[in-house]
Amino acid sequence: MALTRPTRHRRNDSAPAERQPDAEPEQPGTELEQADPGEGPTRAAPGGDETAVVDLCQELNDAGYTAEISGGRVVVSPWQSMESSCIVDRLADLLIPLKLANGWRFHHNLAVHIPPFLDHRLPDLMVTARDAERFDHLRVKGCSALLVVEVCSPGTYSVDWNEKPVDYARAGVPLLLIVDPLADPKTVTLMSEPSKDAAPGDMREPYKQVVTVEAGEVLELPEPFGVKLETGTLFE
Repeated sequence: MALTRPTRHRRNDSAPAERQPDAEPEQPGTELEQADPGEGPTRAAPGGDETAVVDLCQELNDAGYTAEISGGRVVVSPWQSMESSCIVDRLADLLIPLKLANGWRFHHNLAVHIPPFLDHRLPDLMVTARDAERFDHLRVKGCSALLVVEVCSPGTYSVDWNEKPVDYARAGVPLLLIVDPLADPKTVTLMSEPSKDAAPGDMREPYKQVVTVEAGEVLELPEPFGVKLETGTLFE
């Protein structure tokens, strides 16, 4: 069915894991540390050098890894699964007509800067205008993105639901789409109207409007997309 009026849906209703308060940042060092289970190793900025952190992220991403910066530390996530890759590809197919008509860009290896720090997230898919505003060579400003897409995976499930929405809201990303193939039934959630003052540990929802549909239902993407997504197609 088509949804024409967004309904509130708390992200913890879809993700059973509760958001844990962020730990106090540790002093920068050069040693590798083990992150939360499923996230992979993290490395602090050598000597607190922000440029070195960004360069390390770039090197890891160029080598085929998914490297993000969270709390000033590089976090390497597991590689995208075949299922997640296929979901992103199917979604891209649905959006191709809009991309071609508007001259938009699809990005799979361009990060979103998360202010006020050097943090960034690397979404599974990001749609931007041709002239999206860059923060630096590795990142764009969240407000210049049209849509950010995350596909949940077992290794990053809690992060996908509890941390990334807060980060993307702080960055000003207008539309966040979370595809959850692990839920039973599978779901697709659209978050809009970001609260740019959201912070880790904030009890408010990072996005004011949240709409969730089950696989097979229709989900409306608002302007500038103005289309209805047949979500069952994403899981075929």
